[in-house]
Amino acid sequence: MQLTVEQQRILDFVEQQKDQRVAHVLLHAYAGAGKSFILTEIAKRLSGAGIYLAFNDAIVKDIQRKLPKHFTAMTTHKLALQQLPKDVSARVRKSLMQDKGRIQIPVITATIPGFDGPNGMSLAGFALRTIRQFCGSADDRMSAKHVPMPLPRRIHADEILHGANAIWDAMLQFRLPITHDFYFKAWTLMGAPIPYDHRMIDEAQDTNPAVLSLMFKQKRGVSWWAGDPYQSIYSWRGAVDALAHVGKRKNTHADYLTRSFRFGDAPAHLATKLLETLGEKRPVQGTGETSVHLVPGESRDPMRFVSHAKAMSVRSFAWLAFSNVNLLDVAMNCIDHDLSFHIVGQAKDEKSLIYAAMNLKAGKPDAKGPLSAYRQWSELEEEADHYPGGDAAHLLSLYRHPGFGAILDGLNRGTASEADAQVVLSTAHRAKGREWDLVVIDRDMDAAPGAPTRSQTKKKRRFFVDADGLHFDNREDVHLRYVACTRARKRLLVACPVLYEWWQKTA
Repeated sequence: MQLTVEQQRILDFVEQQKDQRVAHVLLHAYAGAGKSFILTEIAKRLSGAGIYLAFNDAIVKDIQRKLPKHFTAMTTHKLALQQLPKDVSARVRKSLMQDKGRIQIPVITATIPGFDGPNGMSLAGFALRTIRQFCGSADDRMSAKHVPMPLPRRIHADEILHGANAIWDAMLQFRLPITHDFYFKAWTLMGAPIPYDHRMIDEAQDTNPAVLSLMFKQKRGVSWWAGDPYQSIYSWRGAVDALAHVGKRKNTHADYLTRSFRFGDAPAHLATKLLETLGEKRPVQGTGETSVHLVPGESRDPMRFVSHAKAMSVRSFAWLAFSNVNLLDVAMNCIDHDLSFHIVGQAKDEKSLIYAAMNLKAGKPDAKGPLSAYRQWSELEEEADHYPGGDAAHLLSLYRHPGFGAILDGLNRGTASEADAQVVLSTAHRAKGREWDLVVIDRDMDAAPGAPTRSQTKKKRRFFVDADGLHFDNREDVHLRYVACTRARKRLLVACPVLYEWWQKTA
C-alpha cells in the first residue's frame, strides 16, 4: 500500500523521535482518515512494550489482530483490573460477577445508616450520581462540586455529599457491590505507574478526565493521543477533548491526517464548510466518489429510500437522527411497510424513553431518566403545545397513535442483528465510528431558518441559518452534523433543506 504524504510524515517522525525528548504525540485524524491503520503502523516501528487503550471490547478485539505482539489492546477498566493488587482484583471480579457492576438503591438504603428517612431513596440516587461524577473527574477528593444540580428543595447538598462518602467507604470495604466507575477511580487514586513504554489512547477527543490526569502522571515512555477533535460529542457525559488539553503541554508533537478513505469530495466539502464555522483551516479531503442529495423531509417514510438502495444494489441503508423520539417514528413506519429494521444499541435508549413516558403519565416522574426535565405529564403537554415540532410534541403524538404499548411491541420486532435489517436506525451519537454505503440524515438534524425567538431558546439551543451564515450556541451541535455527514461511503441523502442550501451557497 502506497502511503500518503501525511502518513509518511508521521512514520518518519516515529523513527526520528527515538532520539528526542517527546512525552506526548497528538494525531488529529478526520473522519475515515485511517486512524487505526496509522496507529498499528506506528506500533510496528516502536520498540518496548506498548498498550493500546480502546473505547470498548469490540474495538479491542478488532485492533488486537492488527497490532504487533509487543502491543496489548484493552479498555481502561481492564487495565485497572489488571494493575490492582491481586487480592483486591479477585474480590472486585467476584463482585462484578455477582452484581454485574451495578448497585441497587434498595441495597444502599438497607445497608448504610442515614438512608432510612422519607427522602432516603432520592438521597441515595443523588449520592450515586455524585460518586459517578467524582469517578469521572481528575479530582483526588469528593466535594460539593460533584453533587449534581439542581436539587429538589427537600434535599440538601451536604446530605448528599455525606451519603456519597458513606457509600464510597462501604464499597472500599466490599460491604456494597462494586461498580466499574468505582474500581477504576480507586486504582487511579493509588497513583501506580502504567508498566508500558508506549501508551496509545484511541478516541482521545472523548477522554475521561480521570484518564487524562492519570496519563499526565506517567514518568515513563510516550503517550500517543489519537482522535478527531470535531467528533467530540460527549461533553454532556463529562468527557473532555484530550487533544486540546495535551496540546498545551511542553514536549508535545502534533500531526494531522486530513484525507478520508471513506467518502468522496462532496461530503468532504460539506464537512469542510461545517468545520470552517469552528475556525478550522485544514480542509477535509475526500477519496473516490460519494454523491450528496437533498431529499424531501416532511415524511419519515422509509419506503421513499428503498428505491435508492435497489438502484445501488445494496440491501440496507442507515437512517441517522438527532432524537430517539424521531427514530421511534421511523421504526413504526418500517413496521407499517413490513420493512425489517434494527436500532443500533438494541433500542435500549428508546425503550427507556417510552418507559419514562409511561411512568410520567402515571404520575411517577423519574429524576434521573430521559424525561427528568418534566415533573408531571401536563408539563410535557404544555411544551408540545408551544413547540409543535419539538421532541415533546413527537412523543405526545406517538402516545396518541399508535400508543406506548404498541411502540414497545414494535421495538421488540426489530432484528437482533444489523445484518438482517433493511433499515438501520441510529442516533448521530451512536453512529460515530460507523459507516454505511447509503445514509439518510433525518430532518431533525436541520438548522432553523432564521434566528429563533427568545421563548424558543429556553428549551432548545440555537442552531440556525440567516443571511450572515450558520449560527450555534454549542460547538458540539456542529460536531454532530459533521459526524452524520461523514458516515456514507457511496450516497448521502440529506433531509435538511436549510443546511443543504447554506452549504450550496458556500460552494
